[in-house]
Amino acid sequence: MSIVCSKIHSIKINKYFKVGVRFMDIKSRFAEELNKLLFLEVKKENIKKLFSTEVLEDIYIPVKSLNIIDNIKEQKNMEQIPMSFFIEGMFYVMGADKDFKFNNEYKKILSNIEDSIIFVKSKIAKNVKEGKLQEAFILLKGLIQIDDDIEVYDKAITIAEELRSKDKSFKDEELEIMGSAKLKDNYALPYFYEAIIRREEGDYEKALFCINNYISRGGEQTLEITEFKESLKSIIEYEKAKELLYDEPNEALKILIPLLDQFADDAAMYYYIAVAYRILENHEKAIYYLNEALSIDSDIIEVVNELGINYASLNDYEKAIAYFRKAFEVTKSIEICTNIIMCYLNSGDIKNAKNHLDIAKKLDANDEIVLQLDGIINNIK
Repeated sequence: MSIVCSKIHSIKINKYFKVGVRFMDIKSRFAEELNKLLFLEVKKENIKKLFSTEVLEDIYIPVKSLNIIDNIKEQKNMEQIPMSFFIEGMFYVMGADKDFKFNNEYKKILSNIEDSIIFVKSKIAKNVKEGKLQEAFILLKGLIQIDDDIEVYDKAITIAEELRSKDKSFKDEELEIMGSAKLKDNYALPYFYEAIIRREEGDYEKALFCINNYISRGGEQTLEITEFKESLKSIIEYEKAKELLYDEPNEALKILIPLLDQFADDAAMYYYIAVAYRILENHEKAIYYLNEALSIDSDIIEVVNELGINYASLNDYEKAIAYFRKAFEVTKSIEICTNIIMCYLNSGDIKNAKNHLDIAKKLDANDEIVLQLDGIINNIK
């Protein structure tokens, strides 16, 4: 089938029509894609004749095919264009900009074209096969506005996830598709992929909520899903323990110790356990867990500093100073410097205490602890 057009225009779309850009990279990118289309002005009488669709005004219909655009530009006077090129163009525009001026007319037209859905699905499949995932995704977004079957959503969500895995700026596009997909009754898939996104964002509570919804809506409970859910529960417990650490160290330990098997390679887990024991003044156990942390990752300065604090609490100032100095070399922290001063004072080494007080003054002469230590050292006879 072919269509007769009254005018052929190679136009910049954002010059003539409102493009629904919301200052988002992907939305802007999609809007730019519309600039590559050719828009043909078709009289409303021809719209009724060709598509059996009533429109109130002449409208512009897009052509997506690069081949036909090149052909038109070469021949200048092409009057007949295959219908398939317009079908693809209209679906593409609807997918690229949901607020495009003529979208409602496009929906009416496409609904009256026999096999338009079958055609665009074949075009989507071809794009996927050729690795043109963004093209396929845009067409799917357009298709959803006419055919929102779960099969279409499945394809759109999985392609969006693949695009996001390569370009994180696709996250909002994927979440938008999943938001509308959730309106379908007992549809599980969007909750699974949202759980993945929320976990990556560090929103473990929301991720667990999503995976529970995935299961309750009939999502397959594979070993992967079970492990995913259990890992989220463990991370949530871990975060809860960290919040309890300083006010309720015993309660924190009740959570952290059982999690050790699951976080055996997590140096931070051993660090937090050590801090809890240090608060409880069980310095020997704190040192044990800090050494375990160091065996996993020797570059965590907080662990080195904690070792200094625990050895100082056990009055082993020589070891404490060794750890504090190691941490200070990296951080040049005023807090660690004052810890060194305190160790020298407690061990009776006034000379080194004064030397390090001079260093501390250079770092921050107005620090409250530095001022207190200055007063103490100056009063020593």
